[in-house]
Amino acid sequence: MALTTLIYGGGPFYPGPDSALPTINKTNFTTVVCWALHVRPNGDFAYNDTLIVSNGTYVGDTNWGDQLAEVKKGGSVNRILFSIGGWETNDFYHIMNLLNTQGDGPTSILYRNFQALLNEIPAIDGIDYDDEGNYNINTITRLSRMLATIGYQQITFCPYTNSAFWINCLVLLNKTNPGLVTGFNLQCYAGGSGNIGYVKQGWIDPLQKAMGPNFDAPAFINPGLWCKHGDDCMQGMDPKQINSQFKKWKKDKIQGGFIWLYDDIEKCGNDPEAYADAIISGLS
Repeated sequence: MALTTLIYGGGPFYPGPDSALPTINKTNFTTVVCWALHVRPNGDFAYNDTLIVSNGTYVGDTNWGDQLAEVKKGGSVNRILFSIGGWETNDFYHIMNLLNTQGDGPTSILYRNFQALLNEIPAIDGIDYDDEGNYNINTITRLSRMLATIGYQQITFCPYTNSAFWINCLVLLNKTNPGLVTGFNLQCYAGGSGNIGYVKQGWIDPLQKAMGPNFDAPAFINPGLWCKHGDDCMQGMDPKQINSQFKKWKKDKIQGGFIWLYDDIEKCGNDPEAYADAIISGLS
């Protein structure tokens, strides 16, 4: 099975003179995760601080769709996800309130805005959930089923804690939409740093138990590490350190991983390909 290498990135994955989109498919990452999509109380979507969808209409950069489609041509990237949320964001609270007040049908603002986003950028394969506060199972399952109805092909979860919650969401969704959720992108840095030595015991084993013997739990978990970052670029891990950690995870039959965050790789003047190769060689 081919290894999965994901890279999360913010501003560099949006069009502009300094965009990384023209070169990201030459880095050996297989999945680009555009982070972060924020859902405002009225249902508007912002990519970080830039309004991109409002009242059922795409209002972002009109080159984004073509540029993301180009990313998937002739290079390493074969999947594009948009990630919702992040630490100390209210996106999933806003989604919950909108689902509770407007529902999840075609006339609701969430449905219309997600449809407008996919219509404008059909290169998007799925949506990644970085819910770090709300943890409402009805919100996660309703949102996921709505996204599947609209035409999004995949959902991924990006947890750092609360494995029981995320596994329960998967179990429920697999009953109604089998195969829709395609992986857990497990944060093993910052608040999730305790997961580094706990991937098998804390995530793979309970996932295997919940999903049954025919489910490949190790292949479902993609641990993530933070590259070199900080004002002096002395925090985080260099490619050699990341390679060493993925070599340890190989014994758990892990088949993918991610790097957080492209913006920091760029800021610190490091080579994104070296980070992708650190995962690949560690798991090979």
